[in-house]
Amino acid sequence: MASSRARALLATVLIGATLPFAGCGGDDEKSSAKEDAITRPEYIKRVNAICSETAQKSKPTNRKLQALVDASGSYKSRLKKAAPHLSTTYDLQKDKLDQIKAIDPPAKDRAQIAELVKVSEATLKEFQGAIAIAERGDLKSFIDVAFDANGTRAKAERLGTTYGLNAQCFAVPVDLSSF
Repeated sequence: MASSRARALLATVLIGATLPFAGCGGDDEKSSAKEDAITRPEYIKRVNAICSETAQKSKPTNRKLQALVDASGSYKSRLKKAAPHLSTTYDLQKDKLDQIKAIDPPAKDRAQIAELVKVSEATLKEFQGAIAIAERGDLKSFIDVAFDANGTRAKAERLGTTYGLNAQCFAVPVDLSSF
């Protein structure tokens, strides 16, 4: 039973760390004739396409993380082995956020999108810090990030899906059904 709990904890830690981060762009200071050039449905469609593309690119890394969740061995060693994959995930998510930030949102949605960007950037920064923790194999310290102790990741998800973004932008990329 303790082994099952420990395995589930490791799975949650790795999964929590690999969640795709919400990232939607916009800049309150941007103003041009393009302000009304994009509609909300068009914006959502473009962001969802970026999320979908990132999910596709992430599949090989997610498979490797899933294999670590399912593997045997110490949790510390598996967490250390996950660090390079978490770094790859970070790079993919940062690129996703950068692409989305390059899209001018509908003028009437700029404040809402700016809040989502702010929270997404905070989530990404937390994730970046978690990579060093994983490299050390420090499972105890990693738990706060994995369990979203401060709720930043959950807030980004709520803001994104409330706006109308596809839940795929926030989907858990690792299968928990074996636990």
